[in-house]
Amino acid sequence: MDFSKLTKGDQILGVAGIVFIISSFLAWFSVSIGGFGSVSASGWDVGFLWARLPVLIVVAMLVWVGLRLFSSVKLPSEIPALFLAGGALVFLLPLLKLIVGEDGPVDRGIGLFIAVLAGAGVAFAGFLKFTEGGGKLDELKSQLAGAADQLGDKAKSAARDAKDTVDKKD
Repeated sequence: MDFSKLTKGDQILGVAGIVFIISSFLAWFSVSIGGFGSVSASGWDVGFLWARLPVLIVVAMLVWVGLRLFSSVKLPSEIPALFLAGGALVFLLPLLKLIVGEDGPVDRGIGLFIAVLAGAGVAFAGFLKFTEGGGKLDELKSQLAGAADQLGDKAKSAARDAKDTVDKKD
């Protein structure tokens, strides 16, 4: 294994990704049951969206980097925007769960806080991978604006068609 091929984004992704995966097994929420102790739930217990999906994204990012760097398998070139979007999701989903919490007298656990911090590291690594891959935020902004304009035009066209259909029936 030639670790000299690892970029700064790869290194941060490796550390933050492993910490995120470990945090998913720690207590995210706990409930105190009077004098009987407490019960806790890990990230795997709080639903697919909040921990399992981000873990799958982290694993996919790590596997992609690992295969690209340490194997003879020929992969298509990295798509920088996927690392940016993946990193953002890994950070935002646990952050949202931290903010929203759970119903009832439930306390947030250390695993959730570690997941949010590690998710921030994965998001930063995704941003670094985005810039290392030649991605530019200005270009991404214009691409997103163009896509939004196209969706807006389609929505306006569909609304006109629906209005015309209603007018013909009257």
